[in-house]
Amino acid sequence: MFIKKLFTLWFLLLIIVCGAFFFFANAPIQYAEKTNIPMSQHSNDELLHYIQQYQFLISEISHALRKEAYSFQLDYGILPNSKIELLVSLPDKVDRKTKQHIEETILDVIKANELNPISFQITLKNLYEPAAAISTRLSYNDVMANLFEAMFAQNFGAFSVDHSMTSEEIQVRINLTDEKNDKAKKKAQQLAEDTIKQHQFDVEAFSIDVQNQIKVLD
Repeated sequence: MFIKKLFTLWFLLLIIVCGAFFFFANAPIQYAEKTNIPMSQHSNDELLHYIQQYQFLISEISHALRKEAYSFQLDYGILPNSKIELLVSLPDKVDRKTKQHIEETILDVIKANELNPISFQITLKNLYEPAAAISTRLSYNDVMANLFEAMFAQNFGAFSVDHSMTSEEIQVRINLTDEKNDKAKKKAQQLAEDTIKQHQFDVEAFSIDVQNQIKVLD
């Protein structure tokens, strides 16, 4: 009788321990999925190294896709397994054949540069939706494209939007025409913050600089 009770107690304790292990092992993954925060963090200096290493490849892939007359935004990032994610954002729904051709075009460029395709992961998504993959971003072209559309819809007139990464932060630069006042600049700032949030990125990681230095010709 004593042995039976001891076995039952041991079995219940085993279930509790296994349950706790499963919960804590999966909690960080679930959190990362909800907030679009990558599991493996890299210093900005490391990110800059990756950017310099793969900039030429990204440029060649973009050129190859444009030759095929595709409308897209191309971004890249580092996945937790150290693979490079090539994130293609498409503004419209595309069929399976088109997706396959886009992937084949990208793989051809990778092979032409004597790189191993296994080191890359190709992800296709809708331009207006946050990226589902959990990667440390090396570019934010999809975010900038959405911001550009939002500002165009708000009738900002002539303006420019671009971004870059430094060893300290992600810089977003918005330039308006010289007649735009502080109210317009604040509105552009808010649109940028809202767009970043829509893509589930941390606004605090971005430095948003709004200027009004575009000269309007009479």
